[in-house]
Amino acid sequence: MLRLMLMLAALVAPPPPSAQVHVVSPRPFEVWDGHLRGHVPAGTPAVTVRAGRRSWQVPVAADGSFDRLLTRVPLGDQRLTVDGRRVGPVFGLPSGSLRPLPSPRPDRRLSREYAGAAARATPYVSAYTRGPDGTAGAYNAGAEFEAASTLKLPIMLVALSKNHGELADSSYWDPMVRVTSYSDNDAANELLEQTGGSDEGGAAEMVELMRSLNLNHTFMAGGYLTGGGGSPLFGVVDPPPSAYKHTTAGDMGTLAAMVVAAAAGRGPLVRHGVDRHEARELLYLMLHAKDAGLVRAGAHGLPVAHKIGWLTDADNDVAVVFSYRGPVVIAIYTNGIEDGTAQLYALDVVKTALQSGILR
Repeated sequence: MLRLMLMLAALVAPPPPSAQVHVVSPRPFEVWDGHLRGHVPAGTPAVTVRAGRRSWQVPVAADGSFDRLLTRVPLGDQRLTVDGRRVGPVFGLPSGSLRPLPSPRPDRRLSREYAGAAARATPYVSAYTRGPDGTAGAYNAGAEFEAASTLKLPIMLVALSKNHGELADSSYWDPMVRVTSYSDNDAANELLEQTGGSDEGGAAEMVELMRSLNLNHTFMAGGYLTGGGGSPLFGVVDPPPSAYKHTTAGDMGTLAAMVVAAAAGRGPLVRHGVDRHEARELLYLMLHAKDAGLVRAGAHGLPVAHKIGWLTDADNDVAVVFSYRGPVVIAIYTNGIEDGTAQLYALDVVKTALQSGILR
């Protein structure tokens, strides 16, 4: 009887994971837009892929390779398996949304809308957006604002440029998790010391990286306290008071677009040592930020990878929103009296982008 029961259990149990399944993409701790690539023994007809409640049968080529863009990818944290073998934690994005943004194409109507929204805000404000077709709008995007914790994004990119081997096994991983989750100042200072030998040395490395990317309005000279570059998009309309750590919406929006390009294996960050896998890991971490920031409220549930920065009189957000048409970058900086109009300004900017078709 026991033998019969074991035989019946074997019939209904799922097959054990194949030791011969090798998944090249995605890898653990990556964002995933449905692109699946790997190989199994030659002669295997297909592999079964599961994520959430979705499943796909992916045909396999005669040499055992598979390479397919899957549709209707479930959004958010997923337990992805291929023929029963778990790939590791991934974050699902709209299918095909991990692709570089075209060069910015200024849209005067969008910029006028952002200027109109700025007139209704009490503090100084600035915005820069760029959509999957390159359409870009801006207001005051060349003005230097208090950067606060948004500079932790280029600090992490310096760490990635110096990383060798698997990021999750490196000394950079834990502080990057804390920086992206909680914007932890101690963790940011750890990265500065690891990359530059001291807070000041790490800050100099960050500024040097930004200058090498032709992002020339971003600066910091030390760590965090514990306890118009010619383009008409980057004009200066109403500059706020100067700050110790400063940047522009234009600089940071452009940098966010470079991160997206690196996640597709292209662009200047790749030439600076940030590879495709590392860029996708960074976006994965940024999608797990605990602070909702300024952009998420207007993104209608779409995935938002972002880095916030705030002080008593500053509220900033640098974001990549992954839409069904592709990624869109939104950078918003505010400085001045906190009376709620900065948040309303951000909502207006995101809504305008949505209504323009950038995010639809």
